[in-house]
Amino acid sequence: MNIKSHLLQLLVKMPNTQTVGERRALLTFTGFDYLNTRINEIQSSNIAFFNELIELIFSEGQDKLLYFIKTLADSEFIGLEVKQKLNDIITKTSSLEHKQCNSEFIEQNNTQSVSIIYTSSRNEESLEEQQDKKLLVPPIIGTQPFEFTVVIVDAQGKEIKRSRRQNYYLAQDLGNGVTLEMVYITGGEFWMGSPESEGRRYSNERPQHQVTVKPFLISKYAITQAQWREVATLREVRQNLKLRPSRNGGKSHPITQVSWFDAVEFCDRLSEKTGKQYRLPSEAEWEYACRSGTITPFHFGETITSDLANYDGGYSYGSERKGIYREITTPVGSLQIANFFGLFDMHGNVWEWCLDHWHENYNNAPNNADSWRDSSDNQIYVMRGGSWRNDPYLCRSSSRLQKNASEMSNHVGFRIVCSL
Repeated sequence: MNIKSHLLQLLVKMPNTQTVGERRALLTFTGFDYLNTRINEIQSSNIAFFNELIELIFSEGQDKLLYFIKTLADSEFIGLEVKQKLNDIITKTSSLEHKQCNSEFIEQNNTQSVSIIYTSSRNEESLEEQQDKKLLVPPIIGTQPFEFTVVIVDAQGKEIKRSRRQNYYLAQDLGNGVTLEMVYITGGEFWMGSPESEGRRYSNERPQHQVTVKPFLISKYAITQAQWREVATLREVRQNLKLRPSRNGGKSHPITQVSWFDAVEFCDRLSEKTGKQYRLPSEAEWEYACRSGTITPFHFGETITSDLANYDGGYSYGSERKGIYREITTPVGSLQIANFFGLFDMHGNVWEWCLDHWHENYNNAPNNADSWRDSSDNQIYVMRGGSWRNDPYLCRSSSRLQKNASEMSNHVGFRIVCSL
């Protein structure tokens, strides 16, 4: 069996690669998400998808192929048995000259042979530059690109990859030099909730279910105290808003001590001022935005560290070292690491209100990312993301918490969505 056939046999049996969303997550994790636009139509089977993927990667050079296999082999994405087999393929591929490697990749089809032609890697062109060229420009007037840093860590919290990414945002002027940056989130599908492989998890995160999400805009950061003050001075829609509800932090810190009703009033006032439809995110939109294509407990990977997020670092999630406990919110984006959409502080800092009523599990949950609301007079709403005072377990992408709509706390804030 040649290298291609052997590799294909291993890849098609990988768990969590059966849907388009899961395959996109695999490409994002390995750093080949710029290939999405070339293979996003391949939905029929894993064999068709991975067959084309292998050819695309190897057409960029043997080194690129090796990088892809090594990234998988060094990750927590696969089991020990597959890891060993991938390492064997790495050893064999590394020992071959390019021409030999080409011949190893020849597939026999009756008497016909098809080979992958080697082309030299474009070493002068970085992965990020290649990705940027293929980045989909949102169909929204006024959007502009921005760059950000993404980090992936292993189960020990050790950084295994750092890269620069690009996305688009729309700036909303709030007055007095205060701007609200709304990041464009492409639509797609994902599995909402925690998988069995995540180990310790709550029953309210189950059952895991597939959700289809339409494109939307979401604030790059949690709403800050400066942004709150500008909107709180606008004409009242349903209720009064305090200009300075937070007891700690400054202008660039997230707003806290605001109820769900306060957050909704903020959205209503901003909508009236701008003529756009601002609102809190649905719970599905929030998790989709947080995961940004990943399927691990955190968008950083298998665990989290206090260098990357603001939570109670006195507790550890995996086998990483314990970190620091800051005991207060940090200025938004101050840790300088985003997820793959370019959103900051999705894990920790403050819990974030969502539109949805609280439900004890995902039985009968909608699959279209709409907010899940009861017809009854339910005053309990969902919060997501964890906060500065929580252990890392509560900061996972799938973690959920509930609170009465009228309650306020120094570790609860929100970010907002603009419908398209």
